[in-house]
Amino acid sequence: MKILTGFAVINNRNGKMISYTYDTVDEKGNLKDSNKKESFVVLENEEELKTAVEGLEQLVENRMNEED
Repeated sequence: MKILTGFAVINNRNGKMISYTYDTVDEKGNLKDSNKKESFVVLENEEELKTAVEGLEQLVENRMNEED
C-alpha cells in the first residue's frame, strides 16, 4: 500500500505540475520503501484536477493575505 507523505503544486513552463512523495508498506505495516517521488503535469482536459488545484491555491492565498 502507498501512503502519501507530501505533495506540492509547482508552476513551471509546462503549466501546473503536481509533485508528491510516498512511502510503501506491506499488509503487515512493514515499511518497504520510503520517500519515493513522482510528478505529473496537470493537463488542460483534466477539469476536476484543475478545479481542485485552483481551489487549493485560492485557500492558500486567502490565508496568506489574512491580517494578523
